[in-house]
Amino acid sequence: MARAGCIRRGPGSSLRPRPSGVAAAILAAACLAGPAAAATVPDAAEVKVERVRPQREKHPTLRFLKENRDFIRARFDLLKEKPLESHGSAGEIDPRFLSYRDMLAKILAARDSVAVSEDARTRQELLASITQLGELEARLDLMDQLLAEQRGRLGVLQGDFTGSQQTALVVVVSGYPGEAAVSNVAITLEDGATLTVPLSPEQRESLRQGGVVQVFHGFVEPRAQVVEVALAGDRWPTGDSGFVTLDPARDRLTFLMLDLSTVRPDQGAATIRASTWLHDAKLHSGDG
Repeated sequence: MARAGCIRRGPGSSLRPRPSGVAAAILAAACLAGPAAAATVPDAAEVKVERVRPQREKHPTLRFLKENRDFIRARFDLLKEKPLESHGSAGEIDPRFLSYRDMLAKILAARDSVAVSEDARTRQELLASITQLGELEARLDLMDQLLAEQRGRLGVLQGDFTGSQQTALVVVVSGYPGEAAVSNVAITLEDGATLTVPLSPEQRESLRQGGVVQVFHGFVEPRAQVVEVALAGDRWPTGDSGFVTLDPARDRLTFLMLDLSTVRPDQGAATIRASTWLHDAKLHSGDG
């Protein structure tokens, strides 16, 4: 046992890092003053200085195993296999256990049958839906064909009525009544349009000399229709008119001539002599 004091460095010894500050000053003063001064350091405790480094247990947690080593080994000895004399015999197996395999096989077979049936039903529904789609597509094609034919017919009608319209009517007046003067001639077409044409003195004189006066020229529909003719003048009755039935040819020019030379005021417009003819384009194609 050695007393606490300054440890001088010698061969084979080592020093720890020196303390700094106030503690270093106190230790330096104690070393200079000698052993007597070191004993007067307050709160100083003696420590043991040994020549060999003491050994410490690295695993203090194994203390229980060391203290109970014999007990643990005794328990391990009980785990050794020891042959025993015994005779084994096979017992009877319950027949139900053998039927479980057959039941499982039947369950799997039934499941496969159901799956096959469901697959067949699904295929039939798919084929039915495909067939229905084919029928629907055929119906749609038929509707498209009918619509195309309808558009063709409408195109023909449109071409006839709204296309290049060439059906026309020309109404001319010839002759002049000797008993009463005519001041104007009124023409009413099938669609209700009324055209009143006054006759000037020059036109009346031309009619007396055998001339012709045009009172209407326009497009009409190529169908049977009635044209109403009325004459007005001093001695002509009001509201008196005559009717002429025409059937203009398609894409042709139809002439209607009204001869007033035989008209009498007491008999009215019904005594007008009328005549119609078609304009022949071939006769006039080389004119000029």
